This record gives sequence, C-alpha cells and structure tokens, in this order.
Amino acid sequence: MALFFRDLLLLAVFVIGLTAFMGIISHWFSLKLFGGRSVLKFVDRTKSFQSSWRNVKRRDL
Repeated sequence: MALFFRDLLLLAVFVIGLTAFMGIISHWFSLKLFGGRSVLKFVDRTKSFQSSWRNVKRRDL
C-alpha cells in the first residue's frame, strides 16, 4: 500500500511540474521555431527611438 501512495505522489509531482513548465517550454519552442534571429528586432528599434528622449522634469507646486 505504501508503494501505491509513493507512485501516486511521484505521478502528482510529475503532472504538476509538467503543467508548471508547460508555458515556459511552449514559449521557448515557439521562439526557436518562429522567432529566428528577428526576436530582438522590435526591442532594438524601440531602444533606438527612446535613446534620444529627454527625461521629464518634475515640477513642485
């Protein structure tokens, strides 16, 4: 009976762990499959726009 509960616990840990990492695994897989080298293209373009922005000064009333 103890072996049954041990197997049940191992199965539960495996299912919960797989469910927890499923989002990470699918995100990595989609980046590798569809992203290619253009993953950071939009991030780099946004940084190039924001590099010339001035900081907003706070006014005290």
